[in-house]
Amino acid sequence: MNISNDADIATAWHSAATNLQLVGIVDELEALEFLGDEDQSLLRRCASVWRERPSVLQIRARAQFHAAQIEALLTALGDSTVKVDDLKFDCVRAWAILIHAGNVATVLIAPHCEADYRARADLRRALRHQACRSGEPDLAYRVSRMCDGDFVAMSEEGMRPARLPKASAEHCLRAAAGEPAAYPMATARSLQLWLETPADLADLFDGASTLLAQVDVWRRVQGKVADPTIWADCIRGAVLLAYSRLGRIGVCRALDDDDLAIKRAALDLIAPRGHDPDHMRAAIEWAVELGRTVTDLD
Repeated sequence: MNISNDADIATAWHSAATNLQLVGIVDELEALEFLGDEDQSLLRRCASVWRERPSVLQIRARAQFHAAQIEALLTALGDSTVKVDDLKFDCVRAWAILIHAGNVATVLIAPHCEADYRARADLRRALRHQACRSGEPDLAYRVSRMCDGDFVAMSEEGMRPARLPKASAEHCLRAAAGEPAAYPMATARSLQLWLETPADLADLFDGASTLLAQVDVWRRVQGKVADPTIWADCIRGAVLLAYSRLGRIGVCRALDDDDLAIKRAALDLIAPRGHDPDHMRAAIEWAVELGRTVTDLD
């Protein structure tokens, strides 16, 4: 069985159709749910989410891997190396959702180091150029909000591109529970199963709204203590976790009118929250737009 990065298309699809074990699929936003310890108090767990947040560089590497999988499959379909069927169509949709989740996570998650900053800047430059080419003022405004405005744009334009590590296709076979991985064509059955068993959007919304209500309480407490910095990590982690849940709502396919209503409710939830980071609010608006592109494929 060949699941390596260099496996040819025909071999990959043979592995997917025959003897490759099912693997758990975890997107970059869901992965935040597995940070910290379930036995911790909510306060400590949210602080752990912030301190243990993943590397943006690794997120970009996996997104690049999945984009390459889509490109390779579409090329193979175009030259009839493989035949069109529902499994391949579902794989494209699953990879698209994984890429969207990675892009939204890149906007939401604060970088750890210079390499992370460069990786984030690469995405931001691409978004700015896309907005400029579109000629749409609303898109340009949202991208400006997501990317911290014109002053930051000037500094990032001259930033050296990130050197992304090569994502390992084999790692998905040994990834720990809750750990995101690069999912190659040979995991097609797993990708299809993941697509067919989406997260419960109502549960995600309830979890996000409850967490944001707790954030508001903690912020009030923070304003009354002598050393407010001791609350900083738990508040940042809680906001990140809440917005990651809203981001998952956004990028997921809407399967029915109830799902569409929850997506609208997510936008309504963040609309008045001017005290939250604006780039995160703009990222959720973007996530809902990205989810619409996947839903439109149905």
